[in-house]
Amino acid sequence: MKGVKIQKLTVTALFTSLSVALSFVEGFLPTFAFLPPGAKPGFSNIIVMFSAMSLGVSQTLFIVFAKAFFAFLTRGAVAGLMSLAGGVLSGICMLIVLGKLKMTGCVGAGVLSAVCHNLGQLLVSFITVGSSAVFGYAPVLLVVSVVTGVITGAILRAAIPYFNKLRGTEWGMP
Repeated sequence: MKGVKIQKLTVTALFTSLSVALSFVEGFLPTFAFLPPGAKPGFSNIIVMFSAMSLGVSQTLFIVFAKAFFAFLTRGAVAGLMSLAGGVLSGICMLIVLGKLKMTGCVGAGVLSAVCHNLGQLLVSFITVGSSAVFGYAPVLLVVSVVTGVITGAILRAAIPYFNKLRGTEWGMP
């Protein structure tokens, strides 16, 4: 039993580091032609999705909070709050659809979690700016969420065998 706890802690630490590193690297990516200014693909969320389907609630939320703290330290308070709000909503969504319920496949979970992440960011923008005008950006973000969610979900699906080797156990997704 103690070995299982240590293994879970180790994998959580490894996934947290990987997620933060991907978030850091993603910050250096130029805005892609098909994405609006400030939008990123969300590659670090691939790690959060795998955590949601394999590690559990506390580990997944730990990764989300660590990413938000990293954003706070490196990009400021507003970025940290946006990361936290988007990450928590997205993480809860992932835990529901990928966790015990297994309601969708990886691509469906990628899209749903991207939509939730952008919703959280819009809510922080609304609170920060104090104007509902920020919701005018919602249709653009919805389209971006679908595109990036499909990409991250497909990458997760392709990466599952490698994550399984890393974890030493097998999980599968449709």
